[in-house]
Amino acid sequence: MLSLFWQIYLSFLFLTFLIVFFFSRNALTNLPFLELFRTAYAQWIFLLLAEAALSFFVSWVIQKPLKQIRQFLLSKNGKKPDLEKYMNRSDEIGALTSTVLKTFASSDAAIADLTSQQRYLASILENLNDGICIVDQHGIVRILNQAAKRMFNIPENAISGQPLIETIRHYRVQELWQTCQEKNTQQTMQIETSPERNYLQCIATPLEPATEGNILILFQDITRLHQLEIVRRDFVSNVSHELRTPLTSLKLITETLSDGAMEDPPAQKRFLAQMEKEIDNLTQLVQELLELSRIESGLVPLQKKSIAPSILLADAANRMQVQAERAGLEFTYDCVPNLPEVLIDQERLEQVLINLIHNAIKFTPPGGKVHISAAQKGDRIIFSVQDTGIGIHPKDIDRIFERFYKTDRSRSQSGTGLGLSIARHLVEAHEGKIWVESTVNKGSIFSFSIPIRQ
Repeated sequence: MLSLFWQIYLSFLFLTFLIVFFFSRNALTNLPFLELFRTAYAQWIFLLLAEAALSFFVSWVIQKPLKQIRQFLLSKNGKKPDLEKYMNRSDEIGALTSTVLKTFASSDAAIADLTSQQRYLASILENLNDGICIVDQHGIVRILNQAAKRMFNIPENAISGQPLIETIRHYRVQELWQTCQEKNTQQTMQIETSPERNYLQCIATPLEPATEGNILILFQDITRLHQLEIVRRDFVSNVSHELRTPLTSLKLITETLSDGAMEDPPAQKRFLAQMEKEIDNLTQLVQELLELSRIESGLVPLQKKSIAPSILLADAANRMQVQAERAGLEFTYDCVPNLPEVLIDQERLEQVLINLIHNAIKFTPPGGKVHISAAQKGDRIIFSVQDTGIGIHPKDIDRIFERFYKTDRSRSQSGTGLGLSIARHLVEAHEGKIWVESTVNKGSIFSFSIPIRQ
């Protein structure tokens, strides 16, 4: 404001000097120019002060709206000056005020839109299941979302701005970033994290040309896919093994018969009986594979109806009584009276019970005991099959319900290894749970729970 004041004041002084000089030169006064200053000293002082006051007023009038416009533009969250009173002016101040208000309104809308987009992008980034990490050309992490922090056990409050090697402590991620930076092309690798032993697919992509030098690293959790691949390989291996054994036996029998055993009626009869047994094993394997496939895919409809647990238990016991007696076992069952009914597919759950009883008979030596029972626990009915057989080793218990899984002590026994897997899927289809408790050389208790009908 002072600089404008001096400009106006000096302009007034210069104009006054010109006027006085003009008057003295044109004889409008009898006094010479310098004499005018000496004789009217007080008047000159008053004139200078008046011109100073006028200059200050003019500068104040000009600079007041400009100062308020400046404060309006510089203020952030505080109270803004009211500029609308200047919009009706017809001079440049009015035009400037109108332009500032329009520009400010449009910039506010643009900032609000950018802020909204930033919130959306931040929300999307934080809620992605895949990990996101953006690294600049100097190896500094600029963005790291929550999924990536969970995958590498990074604290939730960790902030960006740290080197990649210090943020994600996995040397292969560092190698991936360096390779992508050197070749400037997308790079992919799979890594295993510890101690969770999760498998991640890492994809590094250069963010060009928008942000030159920055690299986006995407982390996808493929642990489930890796496990499925292992299951697929195990399944193919197990099926191949289960098919190879009877097929090899059949091939040997046919070769033996072709080599002359056909001429020996007793041998012929024995070999034909063995062939029939191997064919039955193959048929059982195929049927159980198809059954398991249908159950897992949900293609087996359950014909549910209300039934008393005692009926299900008695039907299964009656079917397996003779087999247990032939094996020289003591076979008993009991059911708590007046148990609530359950809504089940009787045929399917009877299949589960028979499978468990059959296994108990098969792995219990003569003279042992097999006992089945049913009781209520909370809002569920617990069915149990208990034996005094060879038991299951602790290392096998967690895998006993997997397809084709056989314990070392049961490999010499016949069977496909699918029965318990089918039982598990059938129980889970009834919203139940199946489990086993076992002690080696003392016996096992297989149990499953079914919800009581509401």
